[in-house]
Amino acid sequence: MKRIAIYNAKPGMILAKEIYNRNGRLLLRENAVLTKRWIDKLAGYGIPTVFIRSGGYNPREVVQKRVQPSSGKKAKRFYQSEIPDMIPADIREEAERAIQEIMHNVKTGRLIRTEKVKKVVEKILSQLINNVHIIGKLADIRILDDYTFAHSVNVCILSISTGVVMGYSKNRLRELGIGALLHDVGKMNIPDEILQKRGPLTEKEFEEIKRHTLLGFEMLSQYADITWNAARISLQHHECFNGSGYPWGINDKDIHEYSKIVAVSDVYDALTADRVYKNAILPYEAMEIIIASSGYQFDPEIVKLFVEHCEIYPVGSIVELNSGETGVVIDVNRGLPTRPMVQVIADIEGNELDNGPEIDLMTNPTIFVNAILSFRRTIGP
Repeated sequence: MKRIAIYNAKPGMILAKEIYNRNGRLLLRENAVLTKRWIDKLAGYGIPTVFIRSGGYNPREVVQKRVQPSSGKKAKRFYQSEIPDMIPADIREEAERAIQEIMHNVKTGRLIRTEKVKKVVEKILSQLINNVHIIGKLADIRILDDYTFAHSVNVCILSISTGVVMGYSKNRLRELGIGALLHDVGKMNIPDEILQKRGPLTEKEFEEIKRHTLLGFEMLSQYADITWNAARISLQHHECFNGSGYPWGINDKDIHEYSKIVAVSDVYDALTADRVYKNAILPYEAMEIIIASSGYQFDPEIVKLFVEHCEIYPVGSIVELNSGETGVVIDVNRGLPTRPMVQVIADIEGNELDNGPEIDLMTNPTIFVNAILSFRRTIGP
């Protein structure tokens, strides 16, 4: 920790101590990431000095890693730091082991151990229920090696997170979490050669894939301790708002709200994961696809909530722009988080800029984030 004059503060530095104004009102919490806007505000409030974490973000290191030579050429890919998970590693591992066991039991004709499902959902719920930035950590969900099991856990996390923002009671969150964790259980009765096929499916193969919704519902509805609404998620998560989905082609009024939530979570996680037949896309690209699908594939109200409460690029994140410049996110456009405000901190050659331009991606549609280099989350008042 070190104390510096406010005029020596740089965007991206991390506060080591809370900052209060002269009336004792909290301005910024410890561990908040400074932005140019906040530095200017603090100077305007007459704050002369701030305490900075000495082990915090260093723009120079990020820029240097960006341009570090590789085989005699400038590295083409930005440095990407380790991203923290939304839930502790031990809980995620337990959840993945549980869903792996469940899927194996289904595949071999054994019973689902519903008490294990409930235990896992309860642990995930305990980590998420009091998190006020709940969907804000969308980008923090790790994609694990085994897609099927990781996907089920991720969809459960995203769905519960959405339910928290919607004000669901704990009982409803449990119900939603159980259905979300088991939403794809019917796929265990679909041949692996179809599930893992590289390339487009034939019409017959796609009809077989669609059966997983019915198979899952039939299976889950046999368990007395899995509610009807939780079981319906497996049946309805591929139904569409405008009635163009499957298996029944029902529309908005007949699709349960849980299923609408899981539909968005399912697609978001699928788009941002590497599969045998496709590469992952960036979070902002996935979010833009979801926004574009609002009103015909997804419920517009759920999409609106999902978008408004997420921080794909948290303030303080270091990003690569498609222009080749490096920037730090200084503000998030709440209505469209895929288009943040960015201050350029290095040019295309990797030269640092002390007072680089601020670019509002909302009003500059030809500029977009090409890669995320490191994450820092502002913990504001």
